[in-house]
Amino acid sequence: MFLGLLVGFASMGWLMDNLGRKETAVYLRCFLGVLGSVSMLSAHLTGFCEFFIFGHFIAGVVGGLKVVLIIYMAECSPDNKRGLSSVAINSGGQITLLLITPLCLPTLIGTDDLWFLLPCLTALMALLHLSIAAFFPQSPKQLYIQKRDEEAARKSLRFYYGDNKDVEIDEAIFEMDAENASLREDSMKICGILKHDDYRFSFFLVFICAIVPVFSAFNIKTQYFLRLLISYGLTQSEATTAMLIISAVSVPVCFIAPILIERIGRRPIFVTITLLCTVEWIGLGLAQTFTDFGYESSLIWLTAVGGAILGQMAVNLGLLIMAPILMSEICPHNTRATISLYTQVPPMAIAAVEVTIFPTLRGTFGSSFFFFCAIACFAMAIILYMQMLETAGLPIDEILQNITMSCRHTRRHTVGTFGIRVFNEYGTMKNYFYLDDDDELDEDTPVQRKRSNTVSMF
Repeated sequence: MFLGLLVGFASMGWLMDNLGRKETAVYLRCFLGVLGSVSMLSAHLTGFCEFFIFGHFIAGVVGGLKVVLIIYMAECSPDNKRGLSSVAINSGGQITLLLITPLCLPTLIGTDDLWFLLPCLTALMALLHLSIAAFFPQSPKQLYIQKRDEEAARKSLRFYYGDNKDVEIDEAIFEMDAENASLREDSMKICGILKHDDYRFSFFLVFICAIVPVFSAFNIKTQYFLRLLISYGLTQSEATTAMLIISAVSVPVCFIAPILIERIGRRPIFVTITLLCTVEWIGLGLAQTFTDFGYESSLIWLTAVGGAILGQMAVNLGLLIMAPILMSEICPHNTRATISLYTQVPPMAIAAVEVTIFPTLRGTFGSSFFFFCAIACFAMAIILYMQMLETAGLPIDEILQNITMSCRHTRRHTVGTFGIRVFNEYGTMKNYFYLDDDDELDEDTPVQRKRSNTVSMF
């Protein structure tokens, strides 16, 4: 599956720009979902394990292409609902997983004779998704910026915004005009992104968000959590029950996460997610420490389960979609394909190596490895808190302008005594920058024309 994820991440950038957002997120993913299910059914009918392995590989590719689905929905959503739609997809997936997981128990259909019903179910879900999403229009941003088809873009916006939203549609077209005017090339390569101050800053933030899941316990738990719980004193049946309880206890977060991402803002949510990953590693590390010293108590597995609950809350809040959300908001349209490639493939390669050598790391370093990962997550939480700009509810052109002004201030490394201090409201968080005397506030920018943001000058 990890190989499939790598293939999905490596190909999604090219697919987004050449095949299209909708075609990749809907048609290709649904086709691959059915293909993977058919492969697993073929393994059941023929007895050849190669079909089952291929089905797992295809499932990994589908999982990697989910990033395109997040970007597609963000580009189709109004500014004040980008985060809600993206997190709602994540929440729906987690709730579906919670409902399907009990079916895998040996007492239901998780047996040698009945397991084939699971790929049948996934194939039906893929076909249901296709039958609904096929009627959704293409991304209006791709239609307008990349294909330069304003009429089709307006039709797409009218579908997603509503029939009586002419003002909002005109405003969205204006935003895309402003974003398109700032693009130097149709497609940016990695060297051009790293040389450009604004694009490099966006790349850095997206990469940090993409690396957080690698240093979290998520990948380790997908492969070894049952074994860990057994080593902490539970039987296999008790460990399986504990995993179901962990998912059930954390599921309410799925319902409030789409609301929180817009009400509270991206930065507080992302920092909270990373801190939850930190505490999860601490809980698992304490359990491993007790085990290393031969201490026997129910406190060991309770500590591990408590940490895992917090980690699952982080997943339900959006741990796995932080990078796609940020990519859809702070990266210009012509950089998203390249940034998606270089911020998704390296972390996934690291995660594959991490999962492969985890038994060796655990046996050699014990709880030290757990606490190292906790420190790494805490460091990334600090980086996000200090560097991330709030983007909730802001139009893309305004976000890009804020990044430009922030990078300009960072380059100069000076604060003029007689400079002008400008405060901007980034959603729910207050950030500020300084302008020197030779700088000017552009009074004819989309920020000034479309919205009356509070700007105080002293």
